[in-house]
Amino acid sequence: MTASAFSLVSRSLGALMLWVLSAAAIAQAYPAKPLRWVIPFAPGGGLDIITRAYAPHLGAALGQPVVPENRPANAGILAIEFVAKAPPDGYTLLTLGPGSLVYNKFIYADVKYDAERDFAPVTLLTNAPMALYINAAVPAQTLGEFIALAKTPGAKLNYGAPGHGHIFHLAMELFKERSGVDIQFVPYKGSAPVIQDLVAGNIHAAFNPVTSQFISLIKAGKIRALAAGGDSRLPDFPDVPTAAEAGVKGYYAVGGFAMFASGGTPRDIILRLNREMVKLSTHPEVVKIHHSQNLLVAVGTPEELLARQRREYDIWVPMIKRLGIKAQ
Repeated sequence: MTASAFSLVSRSLGALMLWVLSAAAIAQAYPAKPLRWVIPFAPGGGLDIITRAYAPHLGAALGQPVVPENRPANAGILAIEFVAKAPPDGYTLLTLGPGSLVYNKFIYADVKYDAERDFAPVTLLTNAPMALYINAAVPAQTLGEFIALAKTPGAKLNYGAPGHGHIFHLAMELFKERSGVDIQFVPYKGSAPVIQDLVAGNIHAAFNPVTSQFISLIKAGKIRALAAGGDSRLPDFPDVPTAAEAGVKGYYAVGGFAMFASGGTPRDIILRLNREMVKLSTHPEVVKIHHSQNLLVAVGTPEELLARQRREYDIWVPMIKRLGIKAQ
């Protein structure tokens, strides 16, 4: 090895050691200032409520304030990009659905972040059970009967969802692919008018989460739940089978929220945040707020969140590409 080559290697090793020592020092001193926890949507939604349920308790555990910060713009994309570009020091966190983080770039134009490179998984926070609902006047008591009805010539069934690329839209399109039915999509500007039209019978079906509102509508006999979207039956509807149980093999559509840090955040910081979130997941106030939102606590390891993201990618991205789904 020449002297110049030896000098270059020495400088490279020296720089690497400085980076390692610097990262270790940051992790040991963490946190030394308040944290911001970015919420990509307006206050009042489930994602906002769950973030704010954890934030004060996480701040108390860390010894520094954790400040929720709503950044609702451009379907949340600008907020996500803000976190992607933040320093990888554990002081900027993000709450977002594990699925939407990985498939947004295939639906929205000009997305400037990479889900794998620019974000470090900390933990899944919640699972949001979803179900396929139909108006009570639709002559189907089971999912099998609904599929048979949809395949009847001239049936002309339709469904509603809040916009192209929304998880409820994707959930129904996946159902259509896996079951082989043709049901017309009717886009709406939000979830509230979807529910109103489902109850009124202006649309036949919709995928939506399990909420107290839907439970009340079912008890009132105005709608029916035909299938759960996940791997297990819904606690509120134990007699309703999963779509897979009812014959739609391989079907999986579950919402949820997760915590991410900026990509490159030191592993020690990720694990510190994860440990605190695991402890807080059983806090009585946190559990109570989850129950009030009909959400299931799902805190786990960073690796489990990464596995969930990969599963979401494998389910949604090929379908989005096949159907050419784009935000409109």
